[in-house]
Amino acid sequence: MTLPALVGKYKEKVLVTQVKKTYSELQNALKMYAAKNGCSDITCISDTNQTTEDLVKRMYEQFSGAKFCETNNTKETLCKNTAIKATKPFNNGYGQTGQEDAFSRPYFITASGSAIKGLQYNECPRTVQQYIRDEKGNFVDSDNDGQPDTEAVTTNICAILYFDANGTQNGPNQFGADVYRINLLSSGQFTLGYDLNKTLTEDKLYYTPYNVGVEMK
Repeated sequence: MTLPALVGKYKEKVLVTQVKKTYSELQNALKMYAAKNGCSDITCISDTNQTTEDLVKRMYEQFSGAKFCETNNTKETLCKNTAIKATKPFNNGYGQTGQEDAFSRPYFITASGSAIKGLQYNECPRTVQQYIRDEKGNFVDSDNDGQPDTEAVTTNICAILYFDANGTQNGPNQFGADVYRINLLSSGQFTLGYDLNKTLTEDKLYYTPYNVGVEMK
């Protein structure tokens, strides 16, 4: 193998190790919270009556030596908001590659250097309207009125935990590479994103590198 290929393999191995470590830490944190609060399932940290910041702080309290990044902490570089790219390029609706999300405050940084944030919904299950896209990620406009088609989708995801395995200061800041999500469900169970499940079971990263704002071909 060439030197660049070897370096790439090594970097991927390091990231896979960090992903597994952070996932294990998150599992342990959920179990710790459930045990402390006498819960029958490990997703009880989610509560539709709490805010996203409440959820993040509850998680933060399970991590010894972690640093909490307050919502209004705009000066410290370690706590900056960071754009997150999708697993693969997609059309942002304007003919360019887009970003999927952002790693934004409030979140916290673990003693091992991972960043963890959450999103708490105030209704669960709930019905949401979402845009319909084709296989290339373009918006579908079936009646050509300039407005993307939408569809109603019912979901039982009550909260989401996101983690950046190597922290927001290090790239590529992309789902499937160093950023992943865990869905906390109304059933008391949790599910993993497709890319996270593949990485945990196959020791490989599943993403396509790209730059945001590039014209789609």
